[in-house]
Amino acid sequence: MEILTLAKELGHAIQQTEEYIDFRIKEQNVECDTELQKEIEEFNLKKVSINHEISKEDVNQEKIDKLNSEISELYSKIMENEAMEKFNESKQKFENILRKINLIISSSAAGQDPETVDINIEDSCGGNCSSCGGCN
Repeated sequence: MEILTLAKELGHAIQQTEEYIDFRIKEQNVECDTELQKEIEEFNLKKVSINHEISKEDVNQEKIDKLNSEISELYSKIMENEAMEKFNESKQKFENILRKINLIISSSAAGQDPETVDINIEDSCGGNCSSCGGCN
């Protein structure tokens, strides 16, 4: 079927974009940052601990509050890491390209001329659809 061949060509074209390549490089940088990976692992272990503590019959609120504080501190530290900041920026740029592609495809499937689809409607999208009236 020709349409599936075109979809595969689109997939290859996406992988050739600057946004995709930058996103994958930044992702590898995050994966290779051993200190950051330790912090992420510690963050995940504390999340497991807090979930375990919350599920206990005899809940220790003091322990939960302490874990919440530690989780919050770790999250801030992780998100302030330079490699993570660059990764998040590149991820947002790449996701913006994907949103535009999806907008063109879904609008075309709904009968709109692909050449007239306004792809700039989502440039300021933050990913939280609850206050948005544009995508769907």
